[in-house]
Amino acid sequence: MRTVNFYSFVIPRVVFMKKYFLSIPIILFPYTLLGALHCLYTGFLMESLFGNNGFLLLGAVVLCAAIAFLFSLLLGALAVAKKWNAKGMALCNMIIKLCQIPAYIAIFVLGVVFGISVLGLPFVAVFFLCDVAAIVTSGLVGASAAYVGFLEGKLLKSDAIIYALCQFIFCIDIIFCILLYVRIRKLPRVSADAYLTPDMSDKFSSS
Repeated sequence: MRTVNFYSFVIPRVVFMKKYFLSIPIILFPYTLLGALHCLYTGFLMESLFGNNGFLLLGAVVLCAAIAFLFSLLLGALAVAKKWNAKGMALCNMIIKLCQIPAYIAIFVLGVVFGISVLGLPFVAVFFLCDVAAIVTSGLVGASAAYVGFLEGKLLKSDAIIYALCQFIFCIDIIFCILLYVRIRKLPRVSADAYLTPDMSDKFSSS
């Protein structure tokens, strides 16, 4: 009967759960804006929690943005410092970005609706700033995943830079977060020699 080492079984799963626990505030942040709009237009929690003050409501959204930003920095720092698995980080990044798609769609539709009226332009500005904050927080996770993939030897430096930068571009980030996960999952460790032709490899080896 084969015995399983307790630590080798539990520790990887603890690390796995830690990544997704830290990603929860990042995933939820764009939805806090939708929740704030719900409170504003229905009066839910406005009197009991925000004292009917719209600026306090806006401050709560800003606070959620700051928390999401701090958690994204913490997640990236732990991934590099603890040498977390690149595949797991890429999967975590992909889950974050895919889970935020409904929020982005709803905010875009609301932006179009509010943009019809001049009075709605301040709301459009808030929507845009929240979208930027959301893609920055999730982009930091994606950039960390690309960097860990580079450290593991699964991405060349130039490829890691491209994948990292694309995590901060609207719409393109969704495509590249999927491509990053697929590439890290499938490819073994790579080196610069893999991108050299046989003639070039002989030239470098003889020099």
